[in-house]
Amino acid sequence: MNKDSLAPHSAGPAPESPSLADLLTPRPVQARPAPADASERPALRAVPPSLTQVPAHADHTVDSAATVPLLLVQAPAPQGALALVWMQRLLGGTQPHVAPSLYTVAEQVRQLQPHAVLVQFDGANVDAATALVAQLQQAFPHIPRLAIGHAQEAPCLLAALRAGVQDFLDLDAPLEPAQRVVSQLLARPAAVDHRRADSAPITALLSARAGLGCSLLASHLAWQLQEGLSPAHGAKATAPASHAADAQSLHTLLLDMGSSGGDCAIYLNTPGEFSLADALSQQRRLDKRMAASALSRHPSGLRLLTMPRHATPPVAGEIDALVQRLGQYFEHLVLDLGADTPVPVMAEVLPQASEVWLVCDQSVASVVWTAELLQQLQAMGVAADRIELLVNRHDSRLELAATHMAAQLQLPLLGRIPERRRPLMQEVNRGQLLPAQRRSEPYVKAVAQLADQLLAEHHPQRPGHRSSAAGPLQTLLQRLRGH
Repeated sequence: MNKDSLAPHSAGPAPESPSLADLLTPRPVQARPAPADASERPALRAVPPSLTQVPAHADHTVDSAATVPLLLVQAPAPQGALALVWMQRLLGGTQPHVAPSLYTVAEQVRQLQPHAVLVQFDGANVDAATALVAQLQQAFPHIPRLAIGHAQEAPCLLAALRAGVQDFLDLDAPLEPAQRVVSQLLARPAAVDHRRADSAPITALLSARAGLGCSLLASHLAWQLQEGLSPAHGAKATAPASHAADAQSLHTLLLDMGSSGGDCAIYLNTPGEFSLADALSQQRRLDKRMAASALSRHPSGLRLLTMPRHATPPVAGEIDALVQRLGQYFEHLVLDLGADTPVPVMAEVLPQASEVWLVCDQSVASVVWTAELLQQLQAMGVAADRIELLVNRHDSRLELAATHMAAQLQLPLLGRIPERRRPLMQEVNRGQLLPAQRRSEPYVKAVAQLADQLLAEHHPQRPGHRSSAAGPLQTLLQRLRGH
């Protein structure tokens, strides 16, 4: 069964091409060229151990026990085991890469850059397989998507073809047609996706429990990033035209992605009619001009997208595609995932985050729940070296030290945000945040340090970066004020 055959169509004799056996014969694999832009941010900073069998970036020789650059997504047992045996027969005993979980497929595709992804369609997983193919089509349109299954199962066959697969490999048919398709796939050079080269860095904040101040912290952080990235920060506009230009400029975007979203909009006193759900439904029309005009805008210029309460869960692949699109328009994205963001949404956006900050308070319960959250992140394929601990509402008088918490969780300690609930609530109840200019306020000072760290790491050349703009005397005065 072939919806869009991968074989070349030619009226003349077909040129001689390597057979499947030739393609699986031990041979050196050429190294992938380095990105032209040295500043390109990789989607992942470390490869999970299960994916180190065939590094995509190093010279090596493939032996008979090595895997081939195909990624297999199985159905649940026992059909999944049968599909793996069939694939081994198809490849003459050579193994494909196998995705251990649906949540790790996108991350493995980013790491391996396989020649194709083969998704098994079975009655037990037809809905999940359909959603996965749609996600792959949105996020990795350059990588072929093939279905494997039993052609006699008409619902699975139709679901696969409607989902957008390029071919359907029948488990009950002879092996020769499927081997020809796989030979053509392996003979082609792997496609490389360069869409992320100029994508904005993403900082994600989440917590294991509700009520830890994650959204309030994300709001202050996004506001301070906007202040640091805006070229007009600290300068007076010289003409009315500059106000119009500033209104169209896009620097920082805060996405409130929790199921019970809306807290960030309340804290920033920035309601808006265009929600995250609207952006998802209209993302084909969402260009830079629409982002500048439709998204909620804080007086500082910070843009905001909030998931409405009780919104329908997004279709697989939509959130990932939207974040990629917005990353082309803004300079920095801040994701507030809170404690109630659906796991499928986190599994889509967290693997592409530049840094993941876990917000925790000084309680044993919070440490226990955070440890469980870490296990979830590991199952999603989020690299451990991008996860850091942020202790919020820190009180030095408590015996549970932040350093001890970090040691228990085996995470680097990013920082301590002091306990300042009373002044925070006083400002929030007035419809505003703690002013960024109040550098003597302990909470503002702690958030400013986080914002300066992000500016120094991701935007070192920006004129709004305080560390680069301030002279030695100004830096000394800031330190003295802080003490």
